[in-house]
Amino acid sequence: MSNREREGYNYATLAEAVKLVGETVHFYGVVAAYEQPKPTRGRDYLCTMTVIDTSYNSPGLRVLFFAPRLDQMPRVKDLGDVIRFHRLQMKTHSDAPQANGNERSRSSFVLFRGCEGDDYVPYQNPSGTSFTMEASDRNIVGLLRTWASSHSIDTLAGTSKYMKQIKDVAVDSYCDVCCKILFVSEQSAENKVIMHVWDGTDASPACLNPSDHSENGDPGQDLWIAKQVAVPVDVMRGFPALGTVLPLVPDGMPENDSRPLLPVAGDWVKLRNIRFRVRKGLYEGVLYPCSKIGILSPSTQTVQNCERAYEERLASEALRLPQWCPQPPQSMLVTGYDHVKLSALREVLTYPEVTYKFRCMVRVMATWPSDVLDFCEPTDGSAAQPIDHPDQGDFVFVVRLTLEDPTARLHAFLYGEDAVEFFGGCPAANLRRQGDTVVVLKRKVDRLLGVSEHGPPNPPWVTCCLKSYYLDKARPRETRRYRVFGTRFAG
Repeated sequence: MSNREREGYNYATLAEAVKLVGETVHFYGVVAAYEQPKPTRGRDYLCTMTVIDTSYNSPGLRVLFFAPRLDQMPRVKDLGDVIRFHRLQMKTHSDAPQANGNERSRSSFVLFRGCEGDDYVPYQNPSGTSFTMEASDRNIVGLLRTWASSHSIDTLAGTSKYMKQIKDVAVDSYCDVCCKILFVSEQSAENKVIMHVWDGTDASPACLNPSDHSENGDPGQDLWIAKQVAVPVDVMRGFPALGTVLPLVPDGMPENDSRPLLPVAGDWVKLRNIRFRVRKGLYEGVLYPCSKIGILSPSTQTVQNCERAYEERLASEALRLPQWCPQPPQSMLVTGYDHVKLSALREVLTYPEVTYKFRCMVRVMATWPSDVLDFCEPTDGSAAQPIDHPDQGDFVFVVRLTLEDPTARLHAFLYGEDAVEFFGGCPAANLRRQGDTVVVLKRKVDRLLGVSEHGPPNPPWVTCCLKSYYLDKARPRETRRYRVFGTRFAG
């Protein structure tokens, strides 16, 4: 055993440690808050956490630990785990006590699981395989495990005045969010890692800014790409059925190995100092160098509250509705299938059967063609038509709607007699020669898109029925499409 390991240690309680400003201390603590290691402006990495014990559990002691390599940094698995520190310097910061450790100054730590009855072998011991563990050490760890199991140790999670749920975030504001990482994607072209986060609630619908539309004249395609490309449908199948999944994009973060360690899919985290913005009608969070990512244990009260609320929502027909639609729901579109359970668009996109029928509560974000005059095409075989639909006279409606709810966007086609029913019996025709019909259609479409003279479009919530079909029997999943049916304007 080395001289370093033969040293005798007098472990202070945290209440004793905070009074020893300017001195070197050794102590045990329960991890109540933890932030992923990140690079400093110098040569080291920094990890910050808050520890508590029976003597000092509110607000807890802030610990800053520095080391030149990532493998020398504390990697806490769960809040509630027990950590032992040796040779930390007690200081004050903003009139609050703070413990600083630096591996270069021989500060060290070992981490133990916080579960009662677990062994006394640390799961992280960066200084080597040998470590001191006397009967008194086992007694301290055991007492802390027992105490932590009967107390709420997430003292900082959910108590900040800046804490928001995804449904309450506002544009151009900074806030903290407790959420689950569902997917981490790497944009190789931009060398960026994007996290997709969820807490079971629905982000508020955003108004569309006309300047966001693409130059190709097809706003619906641009809106769809903004939502769908980042999360492939195969990945989306593993997501919860309800609740907005927000992308969290880096801004000003290092583009090399010096960027902070990021959590992995499945982790619950507390995001601090996150700014939200709207791009192409969608909220996204922005992660800045000043932002922080803290780990949350699945056992913390905040996480359990989120999961319990989501399970209740999943089981209730009323709570399954988008949280921002009117209550009771009001829709300018009606269907003959009100007895059918509402499905979220994420459920539609990921449904295991290729052909199926659904009823949804959505907003219509765009039409293509965008000009009502082009809604009908000659039935000369030039238009792409579902194989089970005969031609309707000399002209046929061929319209693509871009639909949105809090979970996804998708394209759905209005075709043939389904479109005639949708528009209240307006027949398909050469609309450039049907002035009165065009006026009626445009009025309905403007209502559907939420067109206003006083601001950007803000589409209302409407119910509609969708059916899925495929274009190629040999590749049914790859060629799956969606069509509106059994839906019409009220009145």
